[in-house]
Amino acid sequence: MSGWEAAVRDLDAAVVNTFGREVLYLPGAGGEATVRAVFQPAREVEDSSPGVYAVLFVRMADLPAEPVRGDEVEIEAVRYKVFDIEADAEGAAVLRLRKAN
Repeated sequence: MSGWEAAVRDLDAAVVNTFGREVLYLPGAGGEATVRAVFQPAREVEDSSPGVYAVLFVRMADLPAEPVRGDEVEIEAVRYKVFDIEADAEGAAVLRLRKAN
């Protein structure tokens, strides 16, 4: 691992530890895990309905499995579905979420 990758991983860990909260991750394949992640409830406006989506910043190593579309996250008794995943090369990801029906 290069010095850059190590520095980014350390920064990601610091961000999650400082600003994160406990969330319940529910992979579509089954099982569940409580992980620490940074949640932003209404971050981006969409051009189409439903209009606004939330994001969750996670470290991939903290998840029980590689995230896929359709996985769910429960935050303060509200369920969200993963509809997009933006992973980086240093082991973190931004999961875009919509409230589950």
